[in-house]
Parts: sequence; C-alpha cells; structure tokens
Amino acid sequence: MGTNNSKINHAKRKSTDNNYQIISTEQLSPKTSDEFNTKKFKYIEGRRFHNWPDVHYDLPNDETEIDRLHLEHFLLRDVWQSNFSSPIHEQLVSGCNVLDVGCGPGAWCLDMATTFKNSKFYGLDISPIFPSEIKPKNAIFQECQILDGIPHKDQTFDFCHMRFMFPSFDENQWRTYVIKEVGRVLKPGGYLEIAEYKLCENCGPILKRLLDLRCEMMSNIGRNPNIASLLGDFMRDTDLFEEIIYEEKIIETGSWGGKLGEVAKDDIFTRMHAIKPALMNHIKCSGLGITSEDYDEMMNQCINEFNEYKTYFVTCRWYGKKL
Repeated sequence: MGTNNSKINHAKRKSTDNNYQIISTEQLSPKTSDEFNTKKFKYIEGRRFHNWPDVHYDLPNDETEIDRLHLEHFLLRDVWQSNFSSPIHEQLVSGCNVLDVGCGPGAWCLDMATTFKNSKFYGLDISPIFPSEIKPKNAIFQECQILDGIPHKDQTFDFCHMRFMFPSFDENQWRTYVIKEVGRVLKPGGYLEIAEYKLCENCGPILKRLLDLRCEMMSNIGRNPNIASLLGDFMRDTDLFEEIIYEEKIIETGSWGGKLGEVAKDDIFTRMHAIKPALMNHIKCSGLGITSEDYDEMMNQCINEFNEYKTYFVTCRWYGKKL
C-alpha cells in the first residue's frame, strides 16, 4: 500500500480490542478558504451547518459531527457484522461500480474501497466534508444536491447504497422522486439498499420528551419520523424492484449493552447535542421555557435513563434487486 492508503487504515477499528480510532478530521475535511466557508456553510451556536437554500437538515457538518459519523459507521459495522446485506459480495470482489448517496464524510465508502480494491466507489453529498486528497484511489467524491438529479447516466451502478437520509427529504420526495432517481442510475440486476434508524424503544421520560420534540420539529418541516417503516412500500411502488427484503438489528444503548452499548451511548449523546441548535430554536418558538442549560442537564440525566430503562434503538436495512 502507498502512503495515502496506510493513513486511511487508521480510520478502521482494531478488531481485537474494540478501540475505535478515527483519522484526523484535518485529513478528512477539505481545506477551505474563508470565502468558501461563507458560501457553503453557516454557523449557529458555534456549530457549522450547510448553507443550501430551502434545504432543511437539523444535523451540523463540522469536525465534531464528522468524528461522530465515523464512530457511528464502525458501531453499525460491528452490530451488523457487515457493511451491507445485499448479495453482491462476489461482484464487489471481482470489480463493480458502487454509489453511496448521502455519503457524509465518506466513512462507508472509505471502508468499502479499502476492502474491495477492484471496485469503484462514488460518494455524493450536499456538504463537501468528504476527503479530497487522503483516500483510496478507487473512492471518488462529489458535491451534489440529489433533488437536482444524480450526475450519472442511466444504468451506471451495480450497487446503490443510502444510509440515515431520513432528515434529508420529506415523505413526498421519498415516495415520488428519490428512490426512482437512484433506481434510474442502477443497472438491471443491481441492488438498492437503504438503511435507517427506527424510533427509540424503552426510552426514559426525559429522552422521550426530547425525541418527541425532535419528531414534532421534523414533522413541522414535512419529515416523517416513521419513514424507516415506509421505505419498503416506497421501493415497491416504483415497480423497479423484485422482492424487497427487510432486516433489522437492535442497538443496546448504555453500559448495560457492554462495550458496543457504551459506544452507542456516546453516539446518541453526541447526536442529541448536535441537533441542539435546531431543536432549541423549535423549543423557543414553541414557548416551552427550556433553556440551553436545561437541555444540557436533561441530556446528562439521559445517560442514567439508558441503563435504568434498558434503552435500545432499532436499525434496519431494506434492499431489492432491480428488474
């Protein structure tokens, strides 16, 4: 391996000791000028968000969030014991074209490109927070607003992957455009796989209140918090796919779930802090009287609730073969 690829390997978790190591965010984030930052990003309460007009997304895209997304990727890989469920392993080994829609900082693409060196992985995201230099040669990233169309020809890819895109689209966009557009660039016989979180189970009262507020906020901008349960129907409604397969895994959250539970706790804790700027704006507009300090204290109390109530989240995968 060359120097660049050896640095990428530092992002992979050591399988022997459950030590999650993330490569430097300086290596992952593109070097940007002040002018570029002003055009592409905006800052709210010290967190950086994308600055696309008329696009609602409640999670930031700063270095703290990049670290969380990489940690979350390896958590999911350990929970599932895989990066995908579709039966495309042989094609990946021999060499094929793969699209990751909403790639974020590129964690899934980087991991897959390092493992399957004969395949090419294309990552698209609205925020250019993916690596531009230190990456495998078979990983290609591009800034893209999916609702403006995927910049590839029909039937280009053997495998299309999407993960945790719930906040990005409203229900009508999912139903009438997004899945059809991804299906357009998928070859006949290729697979589309969509991964999502379902809602929290066994929540304590404090976490439930915060999650209910987020669901209310997302519903106000047209996002359906239960979209994960509907994606299979949306795929069927396109008439593009053969039998749609559904799988799910439980992510135990808190020390009661062992080492993975501790990682899941950190993921949820940092995620809830990441949505704080957007959620506090909703709380303020709703006149609920919850201060920033109240929010932080509520999150600290949630850590104890994880263990007391045996909190867990359900993560699911829908996948189907294109006709």
